Amino acid sequence: MNIVKEIMDVIDIDDEYIYLKTLRTEACNSCSVRSGCYILGGSNELKLKAKRIENIDFQIGDKVIVELPNVPVVKLSFLAYGLPLITFLTIVIILYLLNFADLMSFLIGLAGTCITYLFVKFYDNKKIQNKYLPTIIEKYDKNQNINNTIL
Repeated sequence: MNIVKEIMDVIDIDDEYIYLKTLRTEACNSCSVRSGCYILGGSNELKLKAKRIENIDFQIGDKVIVELPNVPVVKLSFLAYGLPLITFLTIVIILYLLNFADLMSFLIGLAGTCITYLFVKFYDNKKIQNKYLPTIIEKYDKNQNINNTIL
């Protein structure tokens, strides 16, 4: 598997994160982690956030070299969409088999789906949120040679 690096612009900085932007190029179509980027939106401009590195002073407008994570898109999509859908269908079918009214089955299924989304949100905040963020390697210098890179 290739290590994917990208040159990105710093567009904002706060205490915890650095916000980055780049334009998608033709090379994005052959990139091994493109599915993780395309899930973020269809425009040509890609905006991401990365953890702030304490020992490097960044300014808005700086160019940085970023290592992009290999995001398990199918796993994260199942967690966000599949699990709530399965919960809803399971509750509705079980309540239907127990002869609950259709409206009652639907409302209880909807409540179960909301509870599942709350669980997913809690799990995301605790385990996933910062796990798949890009890693800033260093500031970019135009004279610099980038090895092991797909740009």
